[in-house]
Amino acid sequence: AAHQARAGEHLRMRIEQEQNEFDASGARIQAVRSVHLKLLKDVFALLGTNHLKAEVAQLGEALRQPGIKLGVKKVYGDAFDRLRAGLQQAQRLADEVQDMLGSSFRSLNAEFGFSLQLPQKLDVVRFAQELDVIERNHLQYLGLTNIFRLAQPEFAERLAKAVMSRLRGVYDDASSEVELWNKSAAAQLDGQLRERRKNF
Repeated sequence: AAHQARAGEHLRMRIEQEQNEFDASGARIQAVRSVHLKLLKDVFALLGTNHLKAEVAQLGEALRQPGIKLGVKKVYGDAFDRLRAGLQQAQRLADEVQDMLGSSFRSLNAEFGFSLQLPQKLDVVRFAQELDVIERNHLQYLGLTNIFRLAQPEFAERLAKAVMSRLRGVYDDASSEVELWNKSAAAQLDGQLRERRKNF
């Protein structure tokens, strides 16, 4: 009877230990996910429509000014400079997320025997090349040869819409890439937790 009681106590302690380990791994995964999502929120904000609209608002206003639009070329260049700076900032934040996940994944793998693999590094900055192409392609409409066409409200409006439409396409692509990258990391964390729960 004493032997059975000892065996029962040992089993109870083992189950308790596994329960504690399961709870700890779950809490750690939730903490990683929370930091991960907070940092990613800032990346998504920099690639979102609101940010894009704010950065090109001055350009839109300059193009909609009546008459000859002197200085619009500079406003145009400044808008694209700000957009490129925003992509650089998004890249820095994405790198931070990657570093944070790298150290968290290594720690979780060592501590709980997980097999988490870091997703491939996000490359947001490469979208700056597409911004360069858009900037170059529409620059011709702001030159002296088009100064009188540009004075026509409908031409200026069409140009503003064309630039915005192209930019929105680039930013949608960049956001989609971040979303896929995020899902790849999150799916692994959820998968490990599910597997651990099933085994437990």
